[in-house]
Amino acid sequence: MIDMLVLRCDFGRIQNSNSDLPDLVWPDFRLADMAIPLEQSIDADGDISNTRHPWESIPSSYESMAFKVFDHRFDPLDSFYIEIKASPAKLMQGHNIYGSSDIYDCSMHLCELLCMTYPQVAERLNHKSWSLSQIDITYSTRAKDNSECRSFINALHNVSFGQTKARTGYDGTAYFGKKSSRLKKIKVYSKWSEVQEIIKKNLKRPDGEILNEVYTVSLLAFTVGLIRWEVSLYHRYFERLGISTLLSDMFKERTFTPEKLQTYWKIGTLDLFKSLKGQTMKTLNTLEIKDQLRAKFSKTSAKTGKVSTVLADSVYRTYNDLCRDGWLITKDSMSNNTFHTHVRMLVECGLSRAALQNMTGLNDGAQIIPFVRFIEVNFCEQFPPNYQQPAPKHIYKPLLTLVA
Repeated sequence: MIDMLVLRCDFGRIQNSNSDLPDLVWPDFRLADMAIPLEQSIDADGDISNTRHPWESIPSSYESMAFKVFDHRFDPLDSFYIEIKASPAKLMQGHNIYGSSDIYDCSMHLCELLCMTYPQVAERLNHKSWSLSQIDITYSTRAKDNSECRSFINALHNVSFGQTKARTGYDGTAYFGKKSSRLKKIKVYSKWSEVQEIIKKNLKRPDGEILNEVYTVSLLAFTVGLIRWEVSLYHRYFERLGISTLLSDMFKERTFTPEKLQTYWKIGTLDLFKSLKGQTMKTLNTLEIKDQLRAKFSKTSAKTGKVSTVLADSVYRTYNDLCRDGWLITKDSMSNNTFHTHVRMLVECGLSRAALQNMTGLNDGAQIIPFVRFIEVNFCEQFPPNYQQPAPKHIYKPLLTLVA
């Protein structure tokens, strides 16, 4: 699926009447005349400078789209263009657990939202210059549960391929490639964990409950154990492959069909997947440990009858920290008394102290799981059963005639 698009479009040049200058020049108008919000710097004398357009959000029915004007008409860069970026799936359906691989449909959704929000801007754009700056292509594999998914992704932090080493991200997230790369980057993460964070953040917003309505029980169930392999490819990457990033060329030459997207994704992940084949991961059945902790250390309120698992879940987090970071780092991350109390409680659930001190070995009841189980992608199972993608519908005629 297409998880993110960043599109760029130049403003149209106009005929110049001054023979001493090039035939075509940038139009001379103020961004403020088109209702574009601006930021300015004001010095101690009250002089205004550095007028600029900050990234802003254009709202839609679901999520918003980022938009920015880059105005370099009057400096050596000699450029004047806009950029828009968003997750097409979030714009179209409110979530990106799964989504479209139709580059035309996705691009047009972004372009139309801009043109209908800022019609005066749309009139001044050279629509034939619309081009792709970045595309995030995402496909999923599946672990048996969220715990196994998290363990696998954290194990990736020790993986390297060629000159590329994993960059440690959040718990349950791994990055490959330099942050500053202008060719490609790879991100591997737990979709269930990401969705849970999105739901929490939404609840802090005034319209949070409405935004969360899209996350139905069946949709959340689809995220369980879901491992996302996201490849960000930039325009220079495609230039090296000899592929035009002009939208008009992409649509005409059909260089970004769903099948071609799969090919680009496979090429982008080829070296990483090669390095993972043959590797294994040792893990304990963490769900059983969590269940044992809750069964043994949950407390029931005498007044309300409610069961609290706060203490058991705190010990379980310490266990996960031991799995990921080891004995010394985990011990230093909390008070000495809390650490040893949690260790004692884990020992009461059947784990030996020696095993906890050497979690890289996981000798007590450990399973050896081959990585190949987590990297076999079934492109036919990227959607829930019986899911049908909606047919594209686009109505902005100037864009249709100039780009399609």
